[in-house]
Amino acid sequence: MSIYIIIFTILSLFSMVESTNLDRRVTNLFFFIFCIGLYILSFIRWEIGTDWKNYYDYFQSVSSITFEDDVFEWFYSILTRLISSFTDNYTIFLCVAGLILFSFQSIAIKRLSPYPTMSLLFLWSIQFANILFVRQWIAIAILMFSVVFIEKRRFLPFIVCVILAAGFHRTSWIFVFAWWVYRMNFSIKTMVLLILASISFSVIITKALELLSGGVGGVIQAKIDTYLSDEFNDDTNSDIGLLSVIIRGVANKFLILLMSFFLYDKLIEKYPQFRGYLNLYWFGTIIYFSTISISVVFVRISYAFDVFQIILVAYFFKLIESPLIRFTAFLVLVCYLFLRMRQQLNGPYADEFVPFKLFFSYD
Repeated sequence: MSIYIIIFTILSLFSMVESTNLDRRVTNLFFFIFCIGLYILSFIRWEIGTDWKNYYDYFQSVSSITFEDDVFEWFYSILTRLISSFTDNYTIFLCVAGLILFSFQSIAIKRLSPYPTMSLLFLWSIQFANILFVRQWIAIAILMFSVVFIEKRRFLPFIVCVILAAGFHRTSWIFVFAWWVYRMNFSIKTMVLLILASISFSVIITKALELLSGGVGGVIQAKIDTYLSDEFNDDTNSDIGLLSVIIRGVANKFLILLMSFFLYDKLIEKYPQFRGYLNLYWFGTIIYFSTISISVVFVRISYAFDVFQIILVAYFFKLIESPLIRFTAFLVLVCYLFLRMRQQLNGPYADEFVPFKLFFSYD
């Protein structure tokens, strides 16, 4: 567990230095070094990370699986088949897949965040900055980068990024809506009302599915019964529990949204692009509340939008001019992020993260 705390501490210290508005060339160098270091950790790991065994077994057996029977998306499948045709060394595959993820992720954070290292610290706290990546987070990194093209109003390269991301994880298709969501200009009141409406919608859909369950028949009925079952939602979230997932999700989202709404006018005046990032996060929140009471598995659709919280928080600090207030706020942020990281390290998936094993520790 010590490696996670050490990296958190280092990122926190350099984030604090970065927030003093130090020369951007110096902070960019810090950020670049951190990204390289995290990338290296992503492929020298071994038997660590969620779904490790599933991905490892797939890599070892993919040559015997036909495309028709392949359960994974086309680009991930092609990448795996290509690398496995040259070597059976899974570390090589992680090296290549990690390079794709960290290239897109690093460039996206650097382009979108006013404080890239602070955003990286946030990402470390909620997702260990993807050193334990799965294919959905490769897709999310590509989708984050695609926002650069939304800002430049270049639809063709944007849609190419979405297609590429969907080749790693099919939930990426929903990010097509980001092209229009980014430029929406709703009032705070309207945004709040639509969030409340999404909660009501979720309850209505759940009741409708419960009424349909048992009356549709066939495959559709089987899927409805599966997604609504307690067993499915409990298995999906291991020992976390559905209620705990909802409470933590609501608390984290409302904290970010309340701060965004409170500082909205000042941020929009100085940084017009903040509206776009908030729109994306807000849209993800609507997806979250629209699906969470139906089945926790559907919440994964919102992940590509949810990640923009790491950009929003950096803009909160960009707005603070007083060094004392900035330092105090930063201490509060570090405590909050440490608790979120600790939540991961002591949760039901702790065995997937601790201890951090390296490939050269094994024959």
